[in-house]
Amino acid sequence: MSKGKQLWPGDEMLGFFRAHIRRETTLGGEEAEKLAAALTKAVNRMLVREMPADVPEAPAPAVTPKSATVESPATTKTQERHDRAENFNPYLFSALVALAKHGRDGLMLRLKDIKSAEHLRAFAEAQHVPVDAALTRTDEIRKAIVAGVERRLADRKAAAS
Repeated sequence: MSKGKQLWPGDEMLGFFRAHIRRETTLGGEEAEKLAAALTKAVNRMLVREMPADVPEAPAPAVTPKSATVESPATTKTQERHDRAENFNPYLFSALVALAKHGRDGLMLRLKDIKSAEHLRAFAEAQHVPVDAALTRTDEIRKAIVAGVERRLADRKAAAS
């Protein structure tokens, strides 16, 4: 038995849900797409033992339905931030690993690929790096992310010693 594969929110998880919905239900087109998108939003990460054979290599872009459920203000605020950054995968790389392997400059180079402040904030939130809400410029946010990741790495090293 294999260990499985870990999926994060994004195209691969969306494709996984899409394939299962098509195979196991009679839902068609838009309904199936909405359900797959809702499930992808609801799941942070998952461990899959077996990928369906009909998961496409490059799935179509997600349809993001607006939820009519009542949520807490914190959840709503987080969800709004994720909706604004809908086509951005904040789990594209691990900031902690990038810093440990490539240093401060290497992490900064990876962060420069992220162009918008909203995407940088979504990245920081997903990676559990606190960033001051008063920062507005992308360069300032990148520096705050690097400093926060450096603190996390130092804390881990201190705890391991």
